[in-house]
Amino acid sequence: MRHGFTLIPLLILALAGIAAAEDLSGAGPVKITADSLSHDRATSTYLAEGNVRIDWEDATLTADRASVDQQKNQALAEGGVTLVKEGDVLRSDRLAIDIVTGEGEVINGDLFVPRNNFHLRAGRLARTGPEDYRMESGSFTTCDGDDPSWSFSAKRLDVTLEEYATARDAIFYIKDFPVFYFPYLIFPVKTERQSGFLFPRIGSSTKKGFYLDLPYYWAISPSQDVTFNLDLQTRRGVGTGADYRYIRRQGSDGQARGYGIYDTDRSRFRGDLEAKHREFFSDTLYAKGDIAVVTDRDFYRDFSTDTGIYNRQLLDSSVSLTKTWENSVLAGEVRYVQDLEAPNNRLTLQRLPSITYTLLERQLPVLPLSFGLDASFVNFYREEGGQGRRIDLHPVLSHRAPIPGGALMLWGGYRQRLYDSSSEGDAGFRSSGIADAGAVATTTLERVYEPRWGAVERVRHTLIPELGYRFVDSKNQEGLPFFDFNDRVVGQSMATWGISNFFTGRIGGGDLPEYRELAYLRLSQGYELSGSRRDLLTLTDPARPWTDIRIESRFTPVKQLSLSADSRFDPYRLSFSTAAVAGEVNDGEGNMAGIGYRTARGVVEYLEGRLGVALVKPLLFNYTGRYSFDRAGFLESLYTVEFKRQCWSLTFSFRDRPDNREFLVGFTLSGIGAVGPVKAF
Repeated sequence: MRHGFTLIPLLILALAGIAAAEDLSGAGPVKITADSLSHDRATSTYLAEGNVRIDWEDATLTADRASVDQQKNQALAEGGVTLVKEGDVLRSDRLAIDIVTGEGEVINGDLFVPRNNFHLRAGRLARTGPEDYRMESGSFTTCDGDDPSWSFSAKRLDVTLEEYATARDAIFYIKDFPVFYFPYLIFPVKTERQSGFLFPRIGSSTKKGFYLDLPYYWAISPSQDVTFNLDLQTRRGVGTGADYRYIRRQGSDGQARGYGIYDTDRSRFRGDLEAKHREFFSDTLYAKGDIAVVTDRDFYRDFSTDTGIYNRQLLDSSVSLTKTWENSVLAGEVRYVQDLEAPNNRLTLQRLPSITYTLLERQLPVLPLSFGLDASFVNFYREEGGQGRRIDLHPVLSHRAPIPGGALMLWGGYRQRLYDSSSEGDAGFRSSGIADAGAVATTTLERVYEPRWGAVERVRHTLIPELGYRFVDSKNQEGLPFFDFNDRVVGQSMATWGISNFFTGRIGGGDLPEYRELAYLRLSQGYELSGSRRDLLTLTDPARPWTDIRIESRFTPVKQLSLSADSRFDPYRLSFSTAAVAGEVNDGEGNMAGIGYRTARGVVEYLEGRLGVALVKPLLFNYTGRYSFDRAGFLESLYTVEFKRQCWSLTFSFRDRPDNREFLVGFTLSGIGAVGPVKAF
């Protein structure tokens, strides 16, 4: 759920600060120290003078003078009054409180709440009832100093918790200059989340023109909220949107989001709808739904800016039900795919429905064997083209045995596929059974080094070599329907090797040292003894039985530096078939540089870079760019400049894509909100 505070609830926190002394009535042990302590029996009044200090529970009150009238149940503190409770500090000239009702007032109060750097000053703060508060001639800010960069003020504020708050003559200041004036405001009041307008989003883009997004946040209940958006675009028209979120019992939750606009550029209505829900019926039974619908295939290109959204190729919708037991899982799913690249969706293959059952390996009685099973049923459907149903059963027997210095696992299985197809040329019932088997032998070697490298005291090197073999029976499957790659099981007889290296560092001494992975490196390769193989990432050649060498690595020698790679090296061409390399340096202070590179046999070659510079205070520069070598151009560039002060920031961003350029202005008040996601007024 969305969290944050509007102007009104921040003031409520300040007004509630004077109620801290109410705990004195039933607070248990109370310790009072002063230069002078006296008791007037006639009036039942205790009087403390000079360096008065009162401690009870987690609160401390200091003042020049303090008195407690037991007959009237009133307490009074005067002269340099300071009340500290749970880190919050209230200073005033005078504090009066009714110990029984908690009603009272603070004169010339100054409240500081460290958790959000909240400062409030008021001529008078009063608690007039159990849920009623009043502030007169007050102001608040999250800026430090006597001359804050911004502040809110109100001549008078009346609050009834869980009902309404009314403010008179409310003004927003930048320095001493009044920017917004509200003669009278009324707000619904809740102590946690608040309904209200959010900061608007203001920007300009090639596709939208100048746009203004006005969001309104409605806290429906503690478990529900919704944000409404009014989206004004000079080139596209007026759009509306809603984002509804909720939490149910047992951790069930969901979200529904929709956006619609009558696109004046295309003279038709356009929009999208997304809904997600998770329902936990029990610890072992749950349902999940993920629905996505869009009016046309170009909608995301025109209206979305996020990477991975505006360039979507497929849109998935699914509903599933899953039941788990101690050693098995049964799941059913209905999935509908919308191909955004195709002219229509009539040829797109759907799974309506699919059912899977997995039985984890279990030890058989008497025999030194374990049994496992993977089973599935899929109904393939499309409006045009072949349809059918497939049952896939794969039982497996396995045996684990210790060997000198390591362990050996042997397994064997049989995969049976059954088809009922209506595809042209292979209609009717078909079946195919294929045997498979394999073995893996591993051992583990360890050694501890003491390099004394900076804060690293020790390094544990764990080496895990492995040898393996996999056999899949080779059969002619041309007579079977083809719905996906599971319908063409590739026969093979392949030996494999692998070496995994883990380097774990012990950092710092003492009773609580830190253990962190410093490096990971794995090499693996296969050798085809007979048959063939299928590799979706690289080309295969029957005359060259050695597969590519896969290299997987992660390096984090210090927290500020991380490197990773996942590449395949062709031993025949002596070049990399595929590569995915990334690195980042980050000092945690806003200065960072990162780069990522991907390539797949020259067909796809892609570079991504990130840069953040915070050396020129108070400016923060950020850049993100994505460059495609195969397209010979930038896919996207995002430039951001943030002018950041102690209690506010101003952000300018420019996004450049081949089909769109967009400029956005953002404004943030620390502790209050930012453009878009946090409530401000």
